Amino acid sequence: MIRLSHQAVLFLLAMASLVSIMPEQAGAQTGAETCSEALEPTNSLADLPAGQLKPLSTSYFLDPEGNVDAKNIAAKDFTFAPCQTVFDIPSRDGALWLRFEAANAHAEEQTWGVAFLETIVDEAALYEEVDGALVPVMRDGRIVPAEENENSSLKTAVSFVIAPGARQSYYIRVSGTYAPSLTPVISSARMLEDWSDIFTIISASLLGFCAIMIVFSLILFRRFDVRFYQYYTIYLFGMFCLTSLYDGWFIQSWGITVPIEHVRRVIEFASGLVMLANIQYCRILLTVDPDPRERRQLVFHVLTGIGLAATIWAVADPWEAGTPLPIVFLLCPFVLLFVSGRKALKGMKQAVPVFASLFALSLGLFSSLYFFLFPVEVVPTGSAFEVIMMRPITLSYASSTIAEGIFMMFAISSMINAIQEQRNLAVSETVRLRSEVERAKQQRNAELETIGSATAEAVEVMASRGFLDRATRAVIENIDHRGFGAGALASALGITEKTLGRRLKKSQGLAPAAFIRSIRLSYARDLILQRQFDTVAEIANASGFASSSHFAKLYREEFKEPPSKTLKTPAIA
Repeated sequence: MIRLSHQAVLFLLAMASLVSIMPEQAGAQTGAETCSEALEPTNSLADLPAGQLKPLSTSYFLDPEGNVDAKNIAAKDFTFAPCQTVFDIPSRDGALWLRFEAANAHAEEQTWGVAFLETIVDEAALYEEVDGALVPVMRDGRIVPAEENENSSLKTAVSFVIAPGARQSYYIRVSGTYAPSLTPVISSARMLEDWSDIFTIISASLLGFCAIMIVFSLILFRRFDVRFYQYYTIYLFGMFCLTSLYDGWFIQSWGITVPIEHVRRVIEFASGLVMLANIQYCRILLTVDPDPRERRQLVFHVLTGIGLAATIWAVADPWEAGTPLPIVFLLCPFVLLFVSGRKALKGMKQAVPVFASLFALSLGLFSSLYFFLFPVEVVPTGSAFEVIMMRPITLSYASSTIAEGIFMMFAISSMINAIQEQRNLAVSETVRLRSEVERAKQQRNAELETIGSATAEAVEVMASRGFLDRATRAVIENIDHRGFGAGALASALGITEKTLGRRLKKSQGLAPAAFIRSIRLSYARDLILQRQFDTVAEIANASGFASSSHFAKLYREEFKEPPSKTLKTPAIA
């Protein structure tokens, strides 16, 4: 454990060094270009083809308390910095005011809009200056009711119409943001629509993936082991809720207007839920090992404790105590990545796709954090996808989550296949041992007359044992086919039904139907002891019995106790 901790610390220090170096290099390359061309004090798209976008040239005023209204804002001292494109914004109740001019040099009327590269904005209110007074033009954001909002897209944006040859002054009041700063841009309405469409497609793809995988895990994995779907389903559900909240689907789909003051607590809770579920299903996948020395779970318990404490702290006060949670949220996949890598090197099959999934997740989280802390410079562009790449947090997070989910499905499927093989072997071994016991009873008083007869008997025993193993495997492979009877078994073995009956009678003392029923009952008992299902009806159905009451009767006759009593016994790990 100490060695693991040392290696993890070295890895994290290397990551921190990379983060510190990359911004300096990026600044050295782009710093000169950023301030070499100062933004014009007046915004005009006349020099750009229709549909393009560029940074908003604006002056700003910070209102820490959020108590300055539109009647008094014109008298405040605004600050203008020609090279500034990113603006700090007060948290909680504060607001950011932007004042800018727009000039339409086109020969026709234009509809332009102002939007933000960041996602969560409670309210953006646009005002037009008319005869020294501010006239409301448009509102958009998370707390603006649908009937008062003309913007139907996920991205927060306010638009205005400007006449040909006109020059007009505007004010925008922005409040309630999740990020500590804002990056306003000005564009044509068509460009904003294309940008919003791509953003919506990315977000909807992630939501759809989570929903499909939740249904898939509930339907498929529940048949095998509750452990392989409960935490993974919780993880996917948390991702679904987190994406819905962060991208604003709750207001667009259901018209729910909730301020960031309340949404942030739910986002922190969902983030913690995702992180803790990720730790737990990785723990299950990486500690199912026949060697007790490889089942150590200390690192998972430590991560769970730290993650739980950070989540509770962030939910209690997300504004003042929310910093530890994203740090732990980022570090957990890296630690789990290291653990899964060691398991993969030791030959654990499911550790390989677990490592791949955690690598994809870690890469996405790291890139998201990097671009959040060191945003890319905003430049004029005619491509909506380039706008997305200026703040690729949503794209990297969605793509890494989808890749992580696909690889994790491979890991869970690999584990399920391994358990299924072990279960089939266990049932086959049970049937073989039962056959040997019966044979020993029949031959306990028999004596071998000659060495030749003993050799013949040994050959016969080996042949009988091989036949029995093949018959058992055939039944198990068709365990969920209720119509699998003597004819189907004989066909699977490549013999006649008469020959099947004769050989089973000789080796087992059972008719084919009784033999198949015995295998089904042994299979059902194994399901119960490993807690694959919770009810007798589910076990009966999984074992190929049409009636749960008939199954219970046969089970009682075979094992001298009802299946409900066996369900109460401790599970076999």
